[in-house]
Amino acid sequence: MDLKEINKIVALMEERQLSYFKLEREGETIELRRGMDIDQISKALSKLSVAGPAQGMQAPAPAAPAPEPAAADAAALAAEALATAAAAQTINSPMVGTFYAASGPGEDAFVKVGDSVDPETTVCIIEAMKVMNEIKAEARGTIKRLLVDDASPVQYGEPLFEIEP
Repeated sequence: MDLKEINKIVALMEERQLSYFKLEREGETIELRRGMDIDQISKALSKLSVAGPAQGMQAPAPAAPAPEPAAADAAALAAEALATAAAAQTINSPMVGTFYAASGPGEDAFVKVGDSVDPETTVCIIEAMKVMNEIKAEARGTIKRLLVDDASPVQYGEPLFEIEP
């Protein structure tokens, strides 16, 4: 695989907002990741939490060097991502595949913005390996936002819908 092909894959990942890509062919393997995954976010946040001194004791403040800009930016991004996730409840993709909002071309979408859903409501279909998988809301609430385009690829854990309880 040459650099031109890799650049095309990277551009496609950015266009489709993919965070992970793996290709195996003819004895070659290429694996690409973009952004931070949940493990990286957790590690960044754990570095931010500092235990205070024991009650009643005064501990001198340690002299610490200023964090490197990249580390500070990563920690800020991690904190912002978790705050956003905590503020909004989402219905996430349980698998990698292609997202479909309706059961077929020209059909009405399973759900629209403003629709109420319960845990058994089918909200979309994800096609994976030529199998159509109905995805249930698994939560009760009102659809506030559709977060992916119809017929677009989705990743495991990617938010599909934002709902308000």
